[in-house]
Amino acid sequence: MSKFKRPPVYVTDEELERLSDLAHAVQGREPAADTLIEELTRALIAPVEDVPLDVVRMHDRVSFHYDGALYDDFSLVYPNEANIAARRISVLTQVGAMLIGLRAGDTMTWRGADGRDHELEVLRVMRE
Repeated sequence: MSKFKRPPVYVTDEELERLSDLAHAVQGREPAADTLIEELTRALIAPVEDVPLDVVRMHDRVSFHYDGALYDDFSLVYPNEANIAARRISVLTQVGAMLIGLRAGDTMTWRGADGRDHELEVLRVMRE
C-alpha cells in the first residue's frame, strides 16, 4: 500500500477535453504533462452543475499549503496565462496538475521527479 495520499479529484466534462488535449500535446516536453494525464485519468467526470463548489477548477482562485509554505489567493490557469508574479499558476506545473480537481480540505502527497516527497493541502477555493 502506498504511503501517498490521493484523494478523489473532480473535473467538469467541459474542462476534461481541453486539459487532456493540452497535456497530450506537450507530453515529453513538459514534465508535469504526465502528472496531469494521470490525474485526469483517475478523475470523476461530471457536468459543471454537478461538480461541488469547493472543487478547484480552471481560473478558480485557491489558497493552499505546498511543502509547508502558504500560497494565498492564486489562480489556476492555462500555460499561456501563467504569471507567478501575478499569482497565476499553470495547470502544466507539478503543483497546478496536482491542484486541479481537489476540494477544500483535501491533502495530496507524492514523490516528485526530484526524488523528494511533496505535500499540498487545499485551504480555500474561490470561484471567479
